[in-house]
Amino acid sequence: MGDLPDEIKPLFHNYHPEKIDVERDAEWIILTVLLYGEWHQIEWAFRTYGWNRIEEVVKKDIEGMRTLPYVVANFWSIVFWGRDLPHPTVREKWAITRLPEKRRR
Repeated sequence: MGDLPDEIKPLFHNYHPEKIDVERDAEWIILTVLLYGEWHQIEWAFRTYGWNRIEEVVKKDIEGMRTLPYVVANFWSIVFWGRDLPHPTVREKWAITRLPEKRRR
């Protein structure tokens, strides 16, 4: 797919946008656009990746490490599946989501 369009580059101001590949870095781009993007940037993501791919990325995030904040994940849960996410318990809020490589099993 190639390079990021100019309208998306401001979301990645801490990175070298010319090194970001739209296909290789798709999950990261999708999550970033859904979290920080304005409407025209979100529209670009849906035109570029499609409804199903974005839905898969959101589902993977919700079921996995949950990099999206609860309110953002909840919004996209309503958009994709028409329902709120359950509120996280105190334990879930403070649980370790990333373990060092050798501790993962």
